[in-house]
Amino acid sequence: MQLFDEEAEQTLLGSILQSPSLFEEIAQVLKPEDFYYEGHRLIYEAIASEIDRGEPPNAILIINSLKNQSQLERAGNRAAIMHIASLGVLVGVSTFAEKVRELSLRRRLIINFRELEKKAGDTGFKLESVLTDTEVALSHLADRYSSYNIRHIKETNKEFIEFIKNVRNSEGITGTASGFRKLDEATSGFKPGQMIVIAARPGMGKTTFALNIALNVAMNKTHPKAVAFFSLEMTRLELLLRLLCSRAFLDSQKVQKGRINDKEMARLAHTAKEVYETDFFIDDSADLTTWEFKQRARRLGRTIKQQGKELGLIVIDYLQLMTDRDRASDGRQNEVAAISRAIKLIAKDLGVPILALSQMNRSIEQRGKDPRPQLSDLRESGAIEQDADMVIFIHREHQGKDAPEDKKNLAEIIIGKNRAGPRDSFELAFLSDKSLFTDYEPAPNPQQ
Repeated sequence: MQLFDEEAEQTLLGSILQSPSLFEEIAQVLKPEDFYYEGHRLIYEAIASEIDRGEPPNAILIINSLKNQSQLERAGNRAAIMHIASLGVLVGVSTFAEKVRELSLRRRLIINFRELEKKAGDTGFKLESVLTDTEVALSHLADRYSSYNIRHIKETNKEFIEFIKNVRNSEGITGTASGFRKLDEATSGFKPGQMIVIAARPGMGKTTFALNIALNVAMNKTHPKAVAFFSLEMTRLELLLRLLCSRAFLDSQKVQKGRINDKEMARLAHTAKEVYETDFFIDDSADLTTWEFKQRARRLGRTIKQQGKELGLIVIDYLQLMTDRDRASDGRQNEVAAISRAIKLIAKDLGVPILALSQMNRSIEQRGKDPRPQLSDLRESGAIEQDADMVIFIHREHQGKDAPEDKKNLAEIIIGKNRAGPRDSFELAFLSDKSLFTDYEPAPNPQQ
């Protein structure tokens, strides 16, 4: 098949030279490199330059412009340009533009596949690198092929009306509800495409908090949604133990050691049956790369959608344990930046909120006893803080045997960043033996 059309390119250029006002529309579709013939590309670039200068282009103006740049002969000489200028049409110009673009994309696709074929046959390149390059190449071509995306604001009206209807019927929760009242009040739920970071020092309950939210989403009474939990630190058996103990309100240590009675065993079995009926998926790959994460998340998202269901939340436990092999040699800071960006992009691509757990720098411990966390305490914080739509800290000031009785089971939840709303803080009860966070209301002060 011939992947170029000289007549279409000439007709397109001639139409612009006869009616310069056409250029604005055509320029949304075509770039100079989309022309197969070098001379046609040079003429198109010259037309663009003259329009940028505010001059409506014509054949004589383009000839002089190319001559001044010593490119006239490369463009085909004076006679060739005058001939092209005579080939313009008044109707159907967009059809020629689409044809030139499509042929260009087909040529680019073949070039990309040839380059990828060479890499695939060279064992010096890691297979994952070849697959990543393939994904990037196809993604760029798909973006080029997509339609013009700038729209007048009024064209969003239908979407806005649907949004308002949903808001009025949702009691203020417009995203995926976490199941914690004060958190949902502060955030209105986690929105599609958001990257939400949960950060805390070790032992604060990051994984437990994320598991509680995930299970709340999967077991929501009115609108249950599918959940994907990527655990790079714990096995699926360990996660299941925590899930069931939190739901059955059982001591996880007792369950783990088999020290539960028949009644508790029956409660555990009943809880397991309930949980197994949800769309809760676990991936406990210890060595998860960004490429693997993207492919698995997309595949699960497609599967859930084909079943007529909704993927409501993805959880990553935790961000710094992921790897990006293409950026590993660039230093840890750059690698984490690539990981963070990949998470944000897949959230937008799938239209799903992603909950990413994050470590914190040890420097937090040098600011005094139990300091409240800050955004700068995020490990490799620059990129994570920039990409995150929301950052939630877990802070437990009172711990251990010496903690006041009324404080030792409390955790402060601090919304340190909220791109879509206000920052806030509130307390939750934390029952570590049950692997459970719950809403907490302080007892009223009788003196008030």
